This record gives sequence, structure tokens and C-alpha cells, in this order.
Amino acid sequence: MEKDPDKIIQELREDVSAFVELKLELLKLNTYERTGKVIAVLSYGLVLLFLAFFAILFIFLALGFFLGEWIGFTGAGFALVAVLYLLLMGLIIRNREIITTKVLNEVIATLLSNDEKRNETTNDEPAADADTAGTVAS
Repeated sequence: MEKDPDKIIQELREDVSAFVELKLELLKLNTYERTGKVIAVLSYGLVLLFLAFFAILFIFLALGFFLGEWIGFTGAGFALVAVLYLLLMGLIIRNREIITTKVLNEVIATLLSNDEKRNETTNDEPAADADTAGTVAS
């Protein structure tokens, strides 16, 4: 019971086109997943940065009032806090390259570890049965 070669080629063409469509859909879904993860991490980081900013702001406000009472002049306390801010800003600007390199390395390491975890989970999935692999649907 031989099949017509044209019919076999047509079925193969349909299978290949279905495979390509599925691969494109998988690529699109992977892109959506990565985009979603990036947005989630960025929004989490933004909220954390926002909260840290206000925590540091209130700590330095309290330090300004404390130093003002300790010195006896509130303006001098806030001037000392401003000098402390300027020193921290100068320290960060001076070490900009080191900080940038460390942050970049951490981001790359995190992305690579996420890819490795995802590859491990996809490699652990069961393989297709040997009986059905390579057969053409009729």
C-alpha cells in the first residue's frame, strides 16, 4: 500500500509549515515571558528604590534635627547633613566605573542563572516515544 509521492510531499510540507508556525509561536511566548519577567523585576526594583529613598530621607532628616539639637543650632545640623550628602555623592561619582561594572556583572549573572534553570527544566521533560518519532501522520 504505497502512497503517492506527491501526497507524501504535500503531507511533509504541511508538517513542516505546522512545525515552523509552532516554533514561531513558542518564540513569541518566550519573548512575552521574558518581557513580563523584566517588567516585574523593574517594577519591584522601582518600588524598593522608592521606599529606600524615603527611608534614607527620613533618617537624614532625623539626623539633621538631632545634630541641630546637639550643636544648638538647627541650621548647622542640616548643613552637616548636606555635607554628608555631598561626600556620599562625591564618593559615588568617584567610584562610578566600579559600581557600574559590579551592577552589570550581577545582572548578567542573574540572567545566565535564570537561563540555566529554564534549560534544566526543559531538559528534564520526557522525550517523545521512540515508536511515534519520525512517522508520518496518515
